[in-house]
Amino acid sequence: MATRHLPDYRTLASLSRINLLHELQQRGSKTITELAEATGLHHNTAREHLHRLIEAGFVDSDPVPSVSKGRPKLRYRAARGSDNPGNRARRESAERRTELLHRMLPLTDVSIESTPKSRQLDSLDDHMDQCGFDAEFDADNSHVTMHDCPFADLAKENPQVCQVHFALVQNALDIDGGPLTATNLRPFSGSKMCTVDLNESPDSP
Repeated sequence: MATRHLPDYRTLASLSRINLLHELQQRGSKTITELAEATGLHHNTAREHLHRLIEAGFVDSDPVPSVSKGRPKLRYRAARGSDNPGNRARRESAERRTELLHRMLPLTDVSIESTPKSRQLDSLDDHMDQCGFDAEFDADNSHVTMHDCPFADLAKENPQVCQVHFALVQNALDIDGGPLTATNLRPFSGSKMCTVDLNESPDSP
């Protein structure tokens, strides 16, 4: 099986790509014509940015059924949940780490338990690292504080940057039906920092 690569978050340093991804996250799947109109981009420019987003793992495309000949039109959609290659790659990476630790530890040591919640936290921690955040989880894992956001300058004048990232945080937690959900992102909650609020389902084991 081919190795899945983690998303390249440097792709999101472009406001045009942020706007395209935000439109897909908020409005669902769209054609290139609809996206160009919604974002004010030329068709060719929008297509180039979408190709970059697809290569980076943030967007998927599906052909539109047609009875006519020629190249089929495409509908684009934000990669979500288990369809998101970042989530799949993070899950596989966590499974490999756990398997390696099991092999390295003596049989007398306490075994390592991989739970949906621990996999969620690993996935979110990996996501923060890949984004370039210096992130801290509080003791009860109800908040994540992010320092020195690499997108801070862009986000100050464009709130959709934070909205896009919050949706990606939710995607990072959407793994194996775990109990954690991201309920809120508080941009600039302190000097050079933002905070994500997490909630654990009371019905979780």
